[in-house]
Amino acid sequence: MKTKNTRLYLLVLAAIALFLAAAAPAYAYLSEEIEEKQEELEEVEERHRREESELEQRLNREAALEEELERLENRLSELKAEQDQLQLEIEEVKEEIGQVESELAEAEARLKEQEELLNLRLRAIQQHGWVSYIEVLFDSTSFNDFLTRLYNLSMIASNDISLIEDIQEEKEIIEAWKSELEQKKSELEAMRDQVAANEQEMQRAKEDRETVLAQLQDDINKNMQAIKDLEEEAQRLDSVIRELVAKAESQFSGVDGELKWPIEPPTWISSGYGYRNDPFSGNRAWHGGVDVAPKGGAANYILAAAEGEVIYSGWNGGYGNCIMIDHGAGTVTLYAHMSSLIADKGEVVSRGQRIGRAGTTGYSTGVHLHFEVREYEKAPVRSYPSGSPDHRYDPMQYFGGTGN
Repeated sequence: MKTKNTRLYLLVLAAIALFLAAAAPAYAYLSEEIEEKQEELEEVEERHRREESELEQRLNREAALEEELERLENRLSELKAEQDQLQLEIEEVKEEIGQVESELAEAEARLKEQEELLNLRLRAIQQHGWVSYIEVLFDSTSFNDFLTRLYNLSMIASNDISLIEDIQEEKEIIEAWKSELEQKKSELEAMRDQVAANEQEMQRAKEDRETVLAQLQDDINKNMQAIKDLEEEAQRLDSVIRELVAKAESQFSGVDGELKWPIEPPTWISSGYGYRNDPFSGNRAWHGGVDVAPKGGAANYILAAAEGEVIYSGWNGGYGNCIMIDHGAGTVTLYAHMSSLIADKGEVVSRGQRIGRAGTTGYSTGVHLHFEVREYEKAPVRSYPSGSPDHRYDPMQYFGGTGN
């Protein structure tokens, strides 16, 4: 009977050994496939973050270009108004120049007339000498008449000379005025030409910026489409990973009881789970984990919250140095922004085991641990903007208090 029991026991052991031998390669294959898909998902998420960063930069550039175009449009309107005003001033100056030219022509005609009268007198004097003037004087009937005639002759000559001098002076003034107006006209025309040149240059600048803006808007549309495509790809990969994790759950049965506080004390919670103001953009954004900061900014050790297998250990874009641990039953914990990593991918870690040190790598504003709990076999907490399910649960419900 004892021998029979012994044989039965050996047969059971052999069957178990055969089962384990057959299951081990299958699990190893699943583990490798999970790692491959996880890496593929991280690559997609990194590309998604890059696209979002480029989109944000292009949106900022678009806003700046639109403001610049508005300023250019306003400046073009001002230049057009300046050009219209200058044209009015030029027309007024032309009218003044025409009036001055008319007055100058009249003055020149009067001067010519007086000069001709004076020339007639001079020619008469040249032909007859001063005898005629003397005869006029000697024909006087009395001395008083003589003095009167002498005075009148002097006044005639003096008035002729004075009139010629006045007309000459008036002519010089009008010519100076005309020269000044011509100069003003030239300056106004030069200003008008400069304003026109400025307007053309600004019009070209506006057209160039409109071309850049159109290209930028096309790039923005491509960015948005790429982000949409990447979100769909991330959703697909996330589903694949959840299926693979579910198939590989034979090694771990999920989290039993409370989680271990994932960082050595002393610490404080710097940012909770849920909606918050993003520390970079200032916009209201969903925070799918909890941020725990070491007091004094020390590089405290990061601890595995529960037993499981490290399915990711390395750089993960905005998460910086990051580790993900699969605990079975669809539960995965994530540890981000570490300064250094201790646990390697594929390593089985125990509850409370040191896996890294706190840091500020990736999308971070200070030394802290960003900790997430993902429950892929439970209903999603919410949806991402793309509509894909978000399985990041509030980590604080897994601890008996703050954990400090």
